[in-house]
Amino acid sequence: MAKDRPQRERTTLYEVASRAGVSPSTVSLVLAGKADQRRIPQATRERVWSAAEELNYAPNLLVRSLRRGRTHVVSFYSTFRNRKRGDLYMDRLASAVETAGGEFGYDVLVHCNFRRTPRETYQFLNGGLADGLLLFAPTKDDPLLGLLRQSSLPVVILNGVDERGQYSSASDDMEQGIALVARELLARGHRSLAAIGSVGDDVRDSVPRIELLRRSLAERGVELGEERVEWISFDPGEAMERLLSLRNRPTALFCWHDAVAYRVLEWCEANGVSVPGDLSIVGYDGVHWPSTSRHICASVEVDLDAIALAAVRLLDEAINRPGSPARHESVPVRFNAGTTLATLSNLQRSKP
Repeated sequence: MAKDRPQRERTTLYEVASRAGVSPSTVSLVLAGKADQRRIPQATRERVWSAAEELNYAPNLLVRSLRRGRTHVVSFYSTFRNRKRGDLYMDRLASAVETAGGEFGYDVLVHCNFRRTPRETYQFLNGGLADGLLLFAPTKDDPLLGLLRQSSLPVVILNGVDERGQYSSASDDMEQGIALVARELLARGHRSLAAIGSVGDDVRDSVPRIELLRRSLAERGVELGEERVEWISFDPGEAMERLLSLRNRPTALFCWHDAVAYRVLEWCEANGVSVPGDLSIVGYDGVHWPSTSRHICASVEVDLDAIALAAVRLLDEAINRPGSPARHESVPVRFNAGTTLATLSNLQRSKP
């Protein structure tokens, strides 16, 4: 049996030139598609291509990108600094970013090593591997964001807005989405409402969504008092028991995130609370999370494909037109009533 051949080093441009009997500059011109410009004879071109094929030559893309100033790669970095298995939202978002990048002619470099310090991360992101950065959901005081502001790296914020106006951004129209929640609930006769938010280091939109709901309801003459808002870390059990023990028991519940909504739905079914017979449930994001329930939660559907496409378009603009004014693209949402939202008058008629 023949011994395995040791792995050889990458073939160099000089080796191709030597095999073809031409100068390295001639090889570079031929392989770069510039032979016509320099009137290189057809026979010479064929020798170069033949030598490159025989030696299995591939250009060093890093060197080429340094010479040209472009890599045609964009980075995607999540400031949540984690990547959990089974996170359907991030699965869908990453896929949307990948597709959008390809449509604009970019490969996408997804960063998933979160053990680096903010400065180490900054140095890696700004190290020339990518032409620009899609930065997902940074807080205004994120140290990485502060470091990036000192660089010339093109950055677009995904799922957020830059309060300083330095970077363009793209996100769903949260105000429209919450207004739809308020409108749909009230149109179905619900006036006794409650909400569940989440707390934790990996939570961003919980408070804004519930505050927007409170304001939107108030504009329509309905109050969402503090006693009707519960904050949980994961298990909704105790929160649900408190809400359902209120004197004016809620007929509808808003959950800031679909993952929470499906956990609440499972709790209701395990504890004899009929959905939507006793309680209507509405979530946000339009993601159907794995559940023991057969219900599809009513939800505000966010078009992640459109958001990713808008973000990559803005980043492409920042890369190709340095100095372009920053702008925000707010992507419209829509409401899906699912199977967990009922009209209150119908419920009243069905009760004995």
